[in-house]
Amino acid sequence: MRVPEEAYAAALASLPSVGPSTLRSLIGSDLPSRAWARQRECGDPGLDVVTEVWERHRRLGISVLWREHPSFPKRLAGFPRSPAVLFCLGDPSALSTAVATVALVGTRAPTRYGIGVAAQFAADLSAAGVSVVSGLALGIDGAAHEGACGAGAPPIGVVAGGLDVPYPSRHARLWARVAEQGVIVSESPAGVRTEKWRFPVRNRLLAAVSDVVVVVESRHLGGSRHTVDAAMHQGVPVGAVPGSIRSPTSEGTNALLADGAFPVCSTGDILVALSLTGAPVPTVLAAAAHHASPRRPPRAGRERQVYDALSYDATSLDELARLTGLGFTALCGTLEGLAQAGLARDSGGWWERV
Repeated sequence: MRVPEEAYAAALASLPSVGPSTLRSLIGSDLPSRAWARQRECGDPGLDVVTEVWERHRRLGISVLWREHPSFPKRLAGFPRSPAVLFCLGDPSALSTAVATVALVGTRAPTRYGIGVAAQFAADLSAAGVSVVSGLALGIDGAAHEGACGAGAPPIGVVAGGLDVPYPSRHARLWARVAEQGVIVSESPAGVRTEKWRFPVRNRLLAAVSDVVVVVESRHLGGSRHTVDAAMHQGVPVGAVPGSIRSPTSEGTNALLADGAFPVCSTGDILVALSLTGAPVPTVLAAAAHHASPRRPPRAGRERQVYDALSYDATSLDELARLTGLGFTALCGTLEGLAQAGLARDSGGWWERV
């Protein structure tokens, strides 16, 4: 059986002594098979290990892309620390065919407001043809992909560990949906543990595949700051959603705004930022980009269901969840959509019709 270069690339990435930087130096200007031959001279395993690693990834449906692979994303070609090898679960071409990409990131312990904003922004962007990028972590990341799935453009997940074991485990269903509708990528081969040092590598890659990064909610010096630092280093615009000065989950975003991040109060603000990067902005949302939001009737389906549950007296989220039977992520996202349409209003965490 002919062993492809991708098999050698995956085997090199699976060696315990080889990290992302070492892998770039090994195959930066040479074929993976030749790099593997050099490693064998140093006492590393032989061809049987290559075929074993290759078969494991094929069996799991994980694609292996190295820099010469036709599906290797062109948006990473000019990136100075571009991954030497990418592992993909889903459709690898989603990385190359995405018209525009926006990363929505934030705290793992958001407020209901943050969950709703992330889900609504993601749904709006995806419906407009913009691929939503996130890390599939708990909190804002998960809410963003919940909103993006099924809304339009293929979602893109960027994770730290191997693609054979969803992390965190409670997001296993969300992983499956993102992989089915878009792609999940990692620099880690199948079989490796999700170790702490792999998260900064993940954050760098997440920023690299995004045209714009938006932080929805973040605590002071929260983990989102690593993604922001990577984005700023790569020249990727960073936006932040303003929040209450009394909310710990808005300390980080408010600090980013003070440091010069652009404020994000609507999907239109993100589209404006995208247009300034040169990425194509969907004309269908040009009105939103200029903050024009004409009143319209509620749409059929979930939006109508939530609208009918509202009254002109403020109602708590718990009561609305009971009346509609919806989970908080879906409920908050729908409420944010009604608010943008001028049909509902948030009154200190309670909601009412306008």
